[in-house]
Amino acid sequence: MFCRQCGKSLMPGANFCPNCGVPVNPAIFSPSPLNSMFRPRANRMLAGVCAALHIRYGWDLVAIRILAVVLGVLTFPLGEIAYLAGWLLIPEEATLVPQTYSDPQPR
Repeated sequence: MFCRQCGKSLMPGANFCPNCGVPVNPAIFSPSPLNSMFRPRANRMLAGVCAALHIRYGWDLVAIRILAVVLGVLTFPLGEIAYLAGWLLIPEEATLVPQTYSDPQPR
């Protein structure tokens, strides 16, 4: 099987191309636009709003951060209000919590 975008060979059962990241079969995997944006716990400066935009839209992270600072300075206080709104509205990345085994039968 080969990627329809870049032509690289794919492993059997792959959901994404390892070279370009395009979904192999959009019918199998189509993320919901409502819950696919999140603020990551890693690679963030303040609250992760710029990193969330980087992950969701694939924009350059440094360019987003520079743009956020420039807009924050030039449009004070609207840029800061927009960043705070992103902080409040974009959910934080969920952490994986190991499930503990619970015995269904009390002893």
